[in-house]
Amino acid sequence: MHLQPAYPPPATRSTLRRMLCRGLFAVVGWLALGLPAHAVMLSASDGLERAVDLMGALALQNDPSGQWRVEDVSREPQQHGFKPVEGPVEAGYTRDAVWLRFSLARTPNAPSRWLLRLRPARMNEATLYAPDGRGGFVETPLGDRRPFVDRPVPDHNFVFPIDVTTTAGDYFLRLHNDGPPLRAELDLWQPAGFDRFQTQDYTAIGVLMGAAMLAICMNLIFMVWLKDTLYGHYALYVLCTIMLTTTRLGYLAEWVLDTRPERVAQAVQAVNCFFNVVATLFMARIFSFRQHWRPAARFFDAVAVFNGVALGLALTDFHTRIGVWVGIGSAASTLFGALFVCHLLLVRRQFQYLLPASAFSIGTVIGIYSLLKLWLGDLVPGAPPEHLYMLGTLTHLTVLNVAVADRTRRAERDVREHRERALSMHIEAEQVLESTVERRTAELAGANVALREEIAKRSRLEKRLLQSLDVTRRTAEQQHEFVSMVSHEFRTPLAVIDAAAQSLDLSKLGTEPAVKLRTGRIRRSVQRLSMLIENILVADRLHLEQRALRLEPVNMEALARGLCDSFNLHGSERLQLTAGHPLADVRVDRSLIEIALQNLMHNALKYSPSESCVRVALLQVGDAVQIDVADQGSGVPDADVARIFEKYFRSDAVATVAGSGLGLHLAREIARRHGGDVKLVDTSTEGSTFRLVLPNRGPEDAMPRG
Repeated sequence: MHLQPAYPPPATRSTLRRMLCRGLFAVVGWLALGLPAHAVMLSASDGLERAVDLMGALALQNDPSGQWRVEDVSREPQQHGFKPVEGPVEAGYTRDAVWLRFSLARTPNAPSRWLLRLRPARMNEATLYAPDGRGGFVETPLGDRRPFVDRPVPDHNFVFPIDVTTTAGDYFLRLHNDGPPLRAELDLWQPAGFDRFQTQDYTAIGVLMGAAMLAICMNLIFMVWLKDTLYGHYALYVLCTIMLTTTRLGYLAEWVLDTRPERVAQAVQAVNCFFNVVATLFMARIFSFRQHWRPAARFFDAVAVFNGVALGLALTDFHTRIGVWVGIGSAASTLFGALFVCHLLLVRRQFQYLLPASAFSIGTVIGIYSLLKLWLGDLVPGAPPEHLYMLGTLTHLTVLNVAVADRTRRAERDVREHRERALSMHIEAEQVLESTVERRTAELAGANVALREEIAKRSRLEKRLLQSLDVTRRTAEQQHEFVSMVSHEFRTPLAVIDAAAQSLDLSKLGTEPAVKLRTGRIRRSVQRLSMLIENILVADRLHLEQRALRLEPVNMEALARGLCDSFNLHGSERLQLTAGHPLADVRVDRSLIEIALQNLMHNALKYSPSESCVRVALLQVGDAVQIDVADQGSGVPDADVARIFEKYFRSDAVATVAGSGLGLHLAREIARRHGGDVKLVDTSTEGSTFRLVLPNRGPEDAMPRG
């Protein structure tokens, strides 16, 4: 029997196809009306062991005006403006408001209460609009500009409690940042699962902070023990790293600024800038940039200064404008530092930097891995991104701590090798010294014989020298007696000549120009010879140390006025004397001080123009009398300033002016015998000022100065 296949007739098959299509369209329509294609279905097992990631279920739309309301974005045609987002929301440094849309539904056996977590915590404004079941929305505002104590769920991230129904509903989240880049990741938890995760989260940050505090204390101890400030710098770097980690994860608003939300954004930016300053200088120091290439060190110094300025601006209202520039500076310094470290390792073969380079590389690799985990979710195995971030920080600090300790280990090894080399050199030097001592001992024995002969020879020479000194002393005494006699014999004729010239000047013939000119020359020559004789006698007297000074109280103003009046011709008229009152009497040798002051006045008159004035000013300064003699000459050349007080020194610039080169020298010697001094206090093309200082001392203190 031949069996036919049980196919339905053609009419029946057509009817079945129509019924199947109608049923399919009905199902699709029901799904379209009841459960949108992008809705996330939550089951009873979700959100307990791990979060339900909303990445891939989000749609985004920018609001440049920042004025949209939830009623605007939830209605047509505004809904068509939403674009699907793959991975986390990355809006960068934008001031636009960003709207996110996602749809949620749950199975009947799943709980209705869920927690929506928003990361990171660096979000100025975050407002969730959840459907209320009556066509409206329930608004839940969060963000770091709101006090932490007002958060419905206390956590360092932003956590929104929401009610999810079995019917899919659209949720809208409005985000806005003024300063930091806008970045957002969303996930869902059941309350019980979130409690377990939160416990693990705070335990992880506690372990990280405990390890950091331990590292800080140990490195401060090492800094004190080893006297190496690098350990202190590393302790500061660890502290800044922990501060940066806690601020980026949102713990700053929870622990410190829970009631000051307006300061959170400024504090985050300030901590970031401070970390950049410390990290930049620490990296330049641990890799010895200044030693290998000074421009690299200067670049890192400039980056540190830039971040220091940004730190100051971060504490003001400008903190919202500097975020992008701080980010650019950090990226540039990191890239430059990485390239330069690679150059040190690969080109210069500086393998001692391999360990710190590995520390920075490990932190970077784990940071990149945490970003991949954040973007790809379960496709990348491993712990949650925030735990990876903390793990990377802890690993980076641990390896870097080993690198800092290795630096000290290498330094101690170098010191030990240096000591061993020094010890071997010391032993070798001792052997050489012993052989040298033996040789020198033999040489010394021969030298002792020669030395005794030399001592005998020198004794004979000493006797001859004493005899010569005795002869020289007697000769000097005879010379002194001769000079005194000649000087005394010159004084009388010179006085007669001066008196005759003065009488002739006062006679009728003195009114004639030719006679007046010649008598003036005679009197000036007589005065110059008289001063020369006085200077010679004073110089001779000063060099006889056995002759003491004849001290007596002297009124310096009266002495100075008497000297001014004693200058002949126009000298007394050109001298202008001023004195500050009161002036105490000083104990001096009157005759010597007259010579010293007369030399200073005569020197000022001689080197000043004939019609100019010479100012003599007396002033009491403490227990000393100060006398300034200021001329209006051409000044002392710079090359001669150091030598003008030398005996018999005459400058080439004044070679045409008569003089012996004794005046200034004797004035200083006399002043120093009295415990004072003569100095050139000012000189220029408009004149020079010499200062004579005489202290009021007793005879026992008037000793010559060395």
